[in-house]
Amino acid sequence: MKESVRLQEMMRDSVSLWHRMTDVVHISGLTAPETTAVKIVITIAVAGLFYFIVRRWLSVVLKKIVGKTKNTWDDVLFEQGFFRKLSALIPPLAAYVVLSFLDWKIKGVLLRLVDIWLVIIVLFIVFALLNAVNKIYESYPISRNRPITFFIQLIKVFLYTVVVITIVSILVNKSPEHLIVGLSAFAAVLLLIFKDSILGFVAGIQLTANKMIRIGDWIQMDKNNANGTVLEINLYTVKVQNWDMTISTIPTYQLVSDSFTNWQGMRDSDGRRIMRSVNIDMHSVHFLSHEEIAKFTSSEFLKEYIDQMLDKLGNINKDKMTVLDERKLTNIGIFRYYMDAWLEANPDINVNMTHMVRQLQPGPTGMPIQIYCFSANKEWVSYEKIQADIFDHIMAVLPEFGLSVFEFDYTGGGEVAEWESKETK
Repeated sequence: MKESVRLQEMMRDSVSLWHRMTDVVHISGLTAPETTAVKIVITIAVAGLFYFIVRRWLSVVLKKIVGKTKNTWDDVLFEQGFFRKLSALIPPLAAYVVLSFLDWKIKGVLLRLVDIWLVIIVLFIVFALLNAVNKIYESYPISRNRPITFFIQLIKVFLYTVVVITIVSILVNKSPEHLIVGLSAFAAVLLLIFKDSILGFVAGIQLTANKMIRIGDWIQMDKNNANGTVLEINLYTVKVQNWDMTISTIPTYQLVSDSFTNWQGMRDSDGRRIMRSVNIDMHSVHFLSHEEIAKFTSSEFLKEYIDQMLDKLGNINKDKMTVLDERKLTNIGIFRYYMDAWLEANPDINVNMTHMVRQLQPGPTGMPIQIYCFSANKEWVSYEKIQADIFDHIMAVLPEFGLSVFEFDYTGGGEVAEWESKETK
């Protein structure tokens, strides 16, 4: 509160000082040129002082005011620099006052330059206001389903166009209507000549504004044979160094019009996904025998699970009269539980992320058992080694569960011959 009162007093003193000094000039008996020069100096000095006061003290006062209010919109406006940008209106307004004292031949040119200065400042103020509106809207739950970022960007592009037309019309001292009519006739030619440049420029704005791609990102775009690190982003192309050290160039606008994969999210995450399957020969699936149950109970991964399941199944099966009605342990079910426990004990797997061993839809090539997890190490070579170690272990341990991998028999017999005979029937 003290800062607010102090700011008001300083601004009031500055204005009264300007009036007193201009009155002194009027009664001092100076010549007209001397009076004009003194008025200009006084105006510039007072405007500079006023600008300094606003820039120095207004932010402090406003920060304390918005911090005490219950509303959040004023905090967002302050964070986006809306109030700070308002103070930038003081210099061009002071320039108008200074030019009103002059009678130069180039006064008209200077006024047009000040007009351009004022238009640009107003544009920045409106942009800060739009950013604040977007931030405030994003604080509401509805923004997740109905974002307005696209519309804000569209308004900004429209304002850019309006400001450019306005600035050009000020420079040539013509009405914007005449300029628009002239541009409409020339627009078709410009679109044909600068098609790639315009598309690249718009795409570059979209890529930057939406943070779709940055230099150093790993992207993959099969259509352009690109799979590697982004080296350069310019108006026309994006250069990608592929993993085989070749260079691919992608037209910038294609990254907006077509789909591509940006792997940077994976790099920034806590793990890299492993999703691979092994096909089990369904003829090797069977109920566990007493000997197999005793064998698996000796495993520290399976002992507790099997004990719990035997108690549970004993209660379920106590009134069952036939094996068809009973529930029993299967070798493929025990294998799935074993691999899930083995993955949890694997230090190369990030167990804080989703991990599971699941069955997929059976088909002519057997029963797919899929390993779905995330490796803790995301570096490519280490990732491939971790993935290979998992499936090395699976291939070696499958016979211990009485399971076998499905393989085509190209000798004319076995699985292929049996499958082909069924297909023929």
